[in-house]
Amino acid sequence: MSGSVVGLARRRWQGTFTIDPWGLDRELVSLVAPVASLRWDLRVEGGERLRSDGPALLVFNRRFGVTEPLVLAAALHRSTGRTVRIVGCPDVAPLATVLRRFGAVIGEVDEVAGLLRAGEVVALAAERDLLRRSRAGAAPLHLMEPALSAGVPVLPLAIRGRELGRRWRVTVGEPLPRPKGKPALAEADLADHARRGLQDLLDAG
Repeated sequence: MSGSVVGLARRRWQGTFTIDPWGLDRELVSLVAPVASLRWDLRVEGGERLRSDGPALLVFNRRFGVTEPLVLAAALHRSTGRTVRIVGCPDVAPLATVLRRFGAVIGEVDEVAGLLRAGEVVALAAERDLLRRSRAGAAPLHLMEPALSAGVPVLPLAIRGRELGRRWRVTVGEPLPRPKGKPALAEADLADHARRGLQDLLDAG
C-alpha cells in the first residue's frame, strides 16, 4: 500500500497521471476505496442487476446528510468494480475539481448524456423529503431524458443507514419498464416509475 501511495503521489507531482474527460482519476478511486470498509459496514443486495459494463442510470434516495452518495459509490465499487458517476457536484472551483477526481459530475443534461454515451454508470438523487424520511421524492425529470433517448436501463436504488452510523444497506432494484409515447409523456412516466420503484424498495425494508 505504501508503495502505491508513493507512486500515486509521484505521478501527480510529475503530472503523468490520467484523468477522463469528466475529471475522474480511476487510480485514485481504487486506492482510497478500501478505506470505506474501515468506516462503513456495507451490505449490497441486487448488485448483479448492474451489468459489468455498459451504461446505466441509477435513481437513489437521499435524506439530510452527505453520506448516501459516498456509501453508494463505495458499495458499488466494492461489489461490481465500477465507479459510479454521481450527479450533483457544485460547479465551483476548486471544490468541483476535487470532487470530479472521485467521480462526481455537475447536474447538466449534456454531461449526463455524454457519460451514458461513454458507457458509464450515472446516479441521480431523488428529491429529499425532509419530513418523511422513508418517502421517495420525485426523480429529476430533465436529467433522465438522456437515458430515455438512448435506451439506457434505469434502475432504482435504495440506501438505508444512519448518517453517523456504521451499518448501511444498498439495494439495487430491477430495471424499470421502458415507457412509450410522446417524449414529454414518456419522460414523466419514466420519472414516476423511478419514484414508485424506489418507494417499493424502501417499503420492503
